[in-house]
Amino acid sequence: MLMGIAILLLTYWVERQLLLYLILAGTAFALLTFNYKQFTFLHKSYSNSLGTLFYPAGVLSSYLLLYNQPIYFFQASLMVLTISDTVANFAGQWKQGNKRFMVFCERKSLYGVLAFSISTLIIFFVFLPHTLLGDWGFIILTLLLAINFEVISVRGSDNFSITFGLGLFFLLNETNSLNMPYLVFLLLFMGAGAFLLYHWKMLSRLGSLTAYLLGVFLLAVMGLEWMLPVLAFFITSLIFTKLNRSLNKTKTTDSQRNAWQVMANILWAVGSAFLYLITGSELYVLLFISFVAAVTADTWASEIGPVFNKKSFSLKDGRLHKAGTTGAISLAGTLAALSGAVFIVVFAYYLFFGAISWPMIIVISLSAFLATFVDSFLGAFWEVNLLKRNYFKAPQAAERITPNDLVNLLGSLSAALFLLGLLQLWLGVRPGRLT
Repeated sequence: MLMGIAILLLTYWVERQLLLYLILAGTAFALLTFNYKQFTFLHKSYSNSLGTLFYPAGVLSSYLLLYNQPIYFFQASLMVLTISDTVANFAGQWKQGNKRFMVFCERKSLYGVLAFSISTLIIFFVFLPHTLLGDWGFIILTLLLAINFEVISVRGSDNFSITFGLGLFFLLNETNSLNMPYLVFLLLFMGAGAFLLYHWKMLSRLGSLTAYLLGVFLLAVMGLEWMLPVLAFFITSLIFTKLNRSLNKTKTTDSQRNAWQVMANILWAVGSAFLYLITGSELYVLLFISFVAAVTADTWASEIGPVFNKKSFSLKDGRLHKAGTTGAISLAGTLAALSGAVFIVVFAYYLFFGAISWPMIIVISLSAFLATFVDSFLGAFWEVNLLKRNYFKAPQAAERITPNDLVNLLGSLSAALFLLGLLQLWLGVRPGRLT
């Protein structure tokens, strides 16, 4: 808290460039002293906390984002971390009538969240100009975002997420025309959806939170055309998974998808969306479509194949095994993979471009379809070996990455390699020429 107030005073006393150097020096000091026992009193607030590393990183990133913007934006984001986060900490320790709940990996309290919200609102009215305070949509959205950045915390990461998140939002608000009522509705809608997915045991707590964050990014930052293909993948996968388990009477004790499983399916697609946001290149739209199509094809093959074929052909030993065996393929699964790839590609391509180009549809669909064979190959020869390693043989935590997650990540990534090769070899289009 004292450090935050000191930085606030410096924003009035020194020039921006000098303040940047001071923040850089503080960040370097935190990194260099973190592991030294002599500085334990500075860094260790509780067990396994990385808060004193997240803190300078958050302040520095916020200052860089807002370097060319009015200084009151940086001051407001800094004071939310300095004052509101501290007040929430004290209020959270009040015991009588204070209900606690788990968010992400840490417990939060009702009084803590209320104290954070009230103090944040006061800070906005103190530091932000009246032109912004007159827009209640802006105030409500900013407050909701601040609460999100605070409660979604692990090992002190809110020291980064609060300042960085608010800094990014203030920057986007200054450089873009944001639809505040839509974004408020979006946050509430996505939050309710994530809670229901956890409540219905479709996703774990971390899995639902990861889906929420990715969904907000795709809808709020990228747009509806980026979200709908992912939603189509998720809904169809859920339907076919339920169908497979129902018809084959498969019993499972772990029906929830965790954060790693969510990321294994959507990480590369989100990365492509982010790169498109930075570059504006059409290539990243095509890569996005191919990634979503690849994970859809793989899931359809895994869930539909065992419904129609009781045996599958192993790529490892060339023998027939029970349907659903890792690294094995079947005719029904192969046809399902092709259907899933074409379905997503046609749907997504039309959303983005408003027309159908069959040569491009064929190329993207083929790249996604071929990626499913890479996934099967890795499952047959690599996943089995990973399972023998001590790291994966040890008792697994609920949110720990698995060999299957790694296989899915690498398998879907191969779709990009196939797409880049097919664009040049088949269509004669060099990726660098796409704009």
